[in-house]
Amino acid sequence: MAEVRIDANGVPKAPVFEQSTPVAHRVAVTAVDAADPASSSLGVASEGFRYVDFDVSVTLGGTDPLVEVASLFFDATSGTWFAGESSFFTSSGRYRVRVEARGAVVFLKVVALEGTSPTLSLSAWASKC
Repeated sequence: MAEVRIDANGVPKAPVFEQSTPVAHRVAVTAVDAADPASSSLGVASEGFRYVDFDVSVTLGGTDPLVEVASLFFDATSGTWFAGESSFFTSSGRYRVRVEARGAVVFLKVVALEGTSPTLSLSAWASKC
């Protein structure tokens, strides 16, 4: 069932689909992230939104390159990040990674870079919907 919003008079509206303007999330990443982000402020706060769409531009080099990115979710109670699903790319291109955030703070982490002499350039823009 589609999400239904209620107007100021308590009358149900038709399904509403809103999307925020994309903002730079990570730019010119060239290596695997050695650790989780030091602060939740580095993530995308998605309060009031169900999904975060990461538009990812990937340039890979070397022989048989593979890059893995994973969504991380910040748990304010424990003060730590928890890993979500991973996405894998084997060729250069532009990709969309949709993360079901449900209002959480989300970060897109570069988990692995494999292949023979692999190189990476990755940028990601985030929009909430």
